[in-house]
Amino acid sequence: MTERFAIVLARHPAVTGVEGLCYGQRDVTLAHGWERMADGLRTVMQGVGCRVLFSSPARRCQMVAERVARFMDLDVRIDSRLREISFGEWEGRPWAHIPRTALDAWAADVSGFTPPGGESGLDLRARVGCFWADMQRRGQSCAVITHGGPLRLMQGMAHGMPGSLLAPSPPMGSVRVVEQEDGVFSTGRSEPRIPSRLPLHQEHLRSGHRSAIAPTRT
Repeated sequence: MTERFAIVLARHPAVTGVEGLCYGQRDVTLAHGWERMADGLRTVMQGVGCRVLFSSPARRCQMVAERVARFMDLDVRIDSRLREISFGEWEGRPWAHIPRTALDAWAADVSGFTPPGGESGLDLRARVGCFWADMQRRGQSCAVITHGGPLRLMQGMAHGMPGSLLAPSPPMGSVRVVEQEDGVFSTGRSEPRIPSRLPLHQEHLRSGHRSAIAPTRT
């Protein structure tokens, strides 16, 4: 295991045909031009020496991972722990058709509430926390392409905190590089590795917090 490694956190590109819908784990269509995001992610991965790419099973993530792998000849590992949260029976329905009382109950307890046939925020935190712990033990540079829900949590876990389910979700098509050295996240700013014409955002985190395995409950 190396003492210094990077984790590239990426959210899938924009999707189309889902305006106003709850789609969660359902497969949806990537919007036109998604290949540019994949090519930008490849540039970032090459810059930090990633040879492994972990992907959610969703096609909107797998398509990006497959394109990156084809150009880089690297290992893609599909990991179900990187799925978006499951909304169960709500998926595929317009948000406007979901009972207001149910949405209010969810808002009152984002961790404990479970949509019918779906999973709770605690369920999401448990599997994402397990994945993050594996990445810490692995200690090798890699990239992760996943969804807004898991990334909300990973942004906190990168600082040794649980992460918030109510944190702002990173934009679709965004990329964040987290580097760790000797157990401490202390990444300095470097020259951007993504061409400015690409619809991507790259950010390096600077933190004095020591890394820790995030707890699976709030």
